[in-house]
Amino acid sequence: MSSLAVFLKNVPAWFLCGGVFLPVTLLLLLLILHLSWKLQEVEVELSLVRDPRDTLERLTFRPPHAHTHHHTHTHLHRSAET
Repeated sequence: MSSLAVFLKNVPAWFLCGGVFLPVTLLLLLLILHLSWKLQEVEVELSLVRDPRDTLERLTFRPPHAHTHHHTHTHLHRSAET
């Protein structure tokens, strides 16, 4: 017999159920709940973002970039003096 078979044969069923399976199951359920909660938080944050380009700044906790400069291009056109 293998050592695992001997161990399982000598361990009481209440110990396997109460000492192994129940705690592992509870930890997995808590992990699922925690991840679900974090996912809901992120979804709320993403719904508050008006511009998709602000998403990276919001998720990296940087202050939002103030877009104060405006692109004013002055195009010099050739005059029709030919």
